[in-house]
Amino acid sequence: MLIPRIYNIQDQAITIEFAAAINEATNMQVIALQHAVESNPIKGFIEAVPAYSSLTVYFSEQVSAATIRSWLSDLSAHVSNTINTSLTTEGKQISIPVCYDPSLGTDLDWVAAHLNLSLEEIIFLHTSVAYRVYMIGFIPGFPYMGTLPEQLEVPRKQTPSLKIPMGSVAIAGKQTGIYPAEVPGGWQVIGRTPLKMFDLSQSPCSFLNAGDLVTFQPITLEAFNQYQ
Repeated sequence: MLIPRIYNIQDQAITIEFAAAINEATNMQVIALQHAVESNPIKGFIEAVPAYSSLTVYFSEQVSAATIRSWLSDLSAHVSNTINTSLTTEGKQISIPVCYDPSLGTDLDWVAAHLNLSLEEIIFLHTSVAYRVYMIGFIPGFPYMGTLPEQLEVPRKQTPSLKIPMGSVAIAGKQTGIYPAEVPGGWQVIGRTPLKMFDLSQSPCSFLNAGDLVTFQPITLEAFNQYQ
């Protein structure tokens, strides 16, 4: 059983942390607690935000930090006693189309040279596994997903790009992610999806959520352009 640490990060926010390491079992515990918190809201509860190995709960002045701590401790103990492997498939299973054409995967040549892999090998490896969405962060809608095949692990850019196009699919370390907007970024871009990762006109706004399982489906440049 994972023994959590509970601490204040501000007057109206408390974090419950299960471990320092990033792994699926810990993240399952986080997502399970998030579901328990949202299903059993206490007066003053505002929002629960999951991360890799912790959950942060925001609350109003209607409730004391001590009450939130006690509530989280009780829910965490209950979750620890009931969690099971069925939670690995509790999130949505989503297939995302990606065009790996070098005109969109602007760092493909660097990745291929760095890893001594062909474009075909990069595409095969990137599309060969299902990725768990560990958390949404950095900017709204950006999914941190893992785990990459070991052969695809690359470092972040030494100098971040000033503009990474919306929908860019990128890799860094053991993770892959999708940029939901045009922003600066330091991950290596290997493709682009035509799907929107964040849309304020939709509910929920984020296309992906923590706990989802994602697979990537390669598409041609022609098919990508047809989405536009």
